[in-house]
Amino acid sequence: MPIYAILILVITVLMLISLGAAYIFSTTVLYARRQPIVKCPVDYGLAYEEVAFKSSDGLDLKGWYLPVPDANPDRGPERIVILTHPMLFNRHGFLSRHQGFPPLATTNVDLLTTAQALVEAGYPILMFDFRNHGQSESGLSGVGLLEYQDVLGALAYIRSRWASPPQVGFVSFCMGADATIVALSKGRGQVKDVRFLVAIQPVSAAVFIRAYLRAVYTPLSLYLAPLIDRITRWRGGFSLQEMSPRLFIKDVHVPTFYIQAKEDRWTELGEIQAFYAASPGPKELWLIEGIKKRFVAYNYVGEHPERILEFARRYFNE
Repeated sequence: MPIYAILILVITVLMLISLGAAYIFSTTVLYARRQPIVKCPVDYGLAYEEVAFKSSDGLDLKGWYLPVPDANPDRGPERIVILTHPMLFNRHGFLSRHQGFPPLATTNVDLLTTAQALVEAGYPILMFDFRNHGQSESGLSGVGLLEYQDVLGALAYIRSRWASPPQVGFVSFCMGADATIVALSKGRGQVKDVRFLVAIQPVSAAVFIRAYLRAVYTPLSLYLAPLIDRITRWRGGFSLQEMSPRLFIKDVHVPTFYIQAKEDRWTELGEIQAFYAASPGPKELWLIEGIKKRFVAYNYVGEHPERILEFARRYFNE
């Protein structure tokens, strides 16, 4: 076979492999593989109630309500924390054995550890599955640009459940933080009861994809990211640049506590610093030292919740 024919064949094969990889990554962005619900609050000695409500655009969402011990069922709580999860997770967390292809992480993440710390500190919890995650209804993902409607649905559910709506705080992880930021911007009149946001590792899709590919698939990162972007848009999604909370942060006037692993290889430190700088309200930034793995940092905040609890006590009107 002539050398030019071999070169054409090699280039063709590489192009097909790249297109296939980009398509698979776009599927992960648009239609996250669901994690099954295999843990529940009772495993941690916590009472809970299965709940269901609708997003503001009408999708069916499933979740849990975790009351504090000895709560009076006839009296609504004075304050409540909504805990929102990252992309590819569900309300209890992430198990690597259920992640499918391409494998993202080997670290299991347990969000119920964070929930337990909050309940034991006296804060009831609402935690739910975003659209196309866990047991909630299917729907296209916008990495926050669509999921904010799930956050507004959770707030509407709280207002409808109790005659005297409680104060609300958010403890939100990654895409959950993005969605909450967008909701606080777009919701305006619907978010008046919100007192604070703890935003744990929020990120723009473009930054995450670029950093992740650079860390894991270094030789392919330069041209795979633009391919993923094009295919994601071709399939009806937002561009990777659009899927970001950065344009909405200027409208978030509630106290905001940003938390980020300083050495996280799947993001760029300058982005979280830019988010912090753009926040107009009272704010704090905690850069966790010595953790390079993003998913390890999710567990770390649940295992070391003291700063989150102190922030909640400060901004709830107790």
